[in-house]
Order: sequence, then C-alpha cells, then structure tokens
Amino acid sequence: MLYPNIIYIDALFIINLYVNFFLIKACGAFLHRKISPARCVLGAASGGLSSLVILLPSLPLLLNTTIRLGIGSLLVLIVFGRGKFFKNALVFFVINVIFAGVMLALSLFASPLGMIYNNGTVYFDISFLALLVFTAAAYFLIRVLRYFLDVKFNADRIYPVIFEYNGESRVLSAFADSGNTLTDFFTGRPVIICDKSACAGLFPEFSVSSLELVKGLRLLPYSTINGSGIIPVFKPDSVKIEQKEVDVLLGISNEDINKNGVNAIFNPKLLF
Repeated sequence: MLYPNIIYIDALFIINLYVNFFLIKACGAFLHRKISPARCVLGAASGGLSSLVILLPSLPLLLNTTIRLGIGSLLVLIVFGRGKFFKNALVFFVINVIFAGVMLALSLFASPLGMIYNNGTVYFDISFLALLVFTAAAYFLIRVLRYFLDVKFNADRIYPVIFEYNGESRVLSAFADSGNTLTDFFTGRPVIICDKSACAGLFPEFSVSSLELVKGLRLLPYSTINGSGIIPVFKPDSVKIEQKEVDVLLGISNEDINKNGVNAIFNPKLLF
C-alpha cells in the first residue's frame, strides 16, 4: 500500500543526490567545464542534504528563495571554486529553475502518485530504473542543445582577438572550436592556443622547440586524440574577442597553425 504523504529520508536523499549530480553535470556541459568526480559527488551530496527543507512547513517565498540561493551558491563554490563565480552560479540557477518549473508543472497537472513538491524540493515514489532513464534523457537533451549552440560558431567565421602584454598590443585571427577544451588546472582559466609566430618577440630568449622557459611563461600539460605533451602559456594583461573582455591564458603552439589567415583557436564558450 502506498502512502503519498509519507517521505522516506533515505529515498529523499538518494533521489535528490542523483538529480543534483546530473544538474551539476548539465551545468558543466553548458560551461564547458570538466568537473572532477570528487567535486561532483561532494556537490551532489550537499544538494541531497539540502533537500531536507522539504520537511519544513511551506516557507514564505522570500525566505525560501534566500535559502535556495544560499545553498546553491555553496554548491557552486564546492563544485567550481571561486573563479567566475557569478557566471557559474547564473548557469546553475537557470538550470535549477527550469528543473523546478518542470517538477512543479508535473505536480500540478500530472500529479504522480506519491509526489510531493515543497520549498523548491521534489520527492516522489519512482523506481530507480525510471529515474535513471528520465534523468539520463534530460541530460542527453541538454548535451544536444549545447552541441547545437556550439556548432553555430563554425570555423568559417574568423574572430579578431586583441591581446596586450607588457605594453604591446597584438591582433590574432581566431576561430571558435569546441574541440579546444584546454583549461589551466591551477586557475580554471581557458587557454587560447595561438601560433608561435603570433607571439614572436614577446619573449626574446624563449625557444618553443627546446621549451626553454623565461620569466612570464610556464608549462601546462595537455592531451589530444593524437597524443599528449606540454604547452607554454602566459597571462596577457588583457584579451578581447570582438570587444568582449575575457579572462584567459594564451598558449604558444609548437605546431604551425597559421593557415588560411587563422593563427589562433579558442573555445566557443568564451563568446557567451
């Protein structure tokens, strides 16, 4: 016999841990951020624990919103760190609002047996297999949407990238390629890969072929389908893509990428 108004704490935690895990993965997909399994699980667990607010009486909208924002902000800090916090939080909250809206609509119009929606938290009697299928399907749709958002920035369009370093300004001709996911693991900054000729003279003593480093440069490991290696990177004083200021590193490629007037590659996420 089913008791729709009974909430089982273990089921509540597991359901919301699982849902939060996929919300975090969806957020990472939109941001093109690779999230370590440990951070993802820790963030999902904190979200699962926060689901206990469903046990409280219905809270006033302002108080409930404040609590949800506080919990969400903590989760974003756990998962993504402090870098680009507001951007990460905005994407995470938008995805959560969409999910909460779907759950609210489901509770109002479909009224699944045993479903309880209170204080922005959902609980319902559902088999693990059904939960797995529905959540995986939602995540797949988000990845498909992300893919189509990316492919519209095709290589046929060349973007001007202006960077300044030590008082010198240079212009790169770059294209957006979602295949460039290189990110600095220390700071979380994306890396724009540019041809070595584009940085000629910035570091007179530097030799790309010998990887001889000078002040202002450091080495960053990378891996591709063709292998792995290390690339010298540096932090410019400023970088703009079509007048939009971006917080990135520049990586000096040892391979010649200066083709068809293009001498740099960046990830499309920098355009958002």
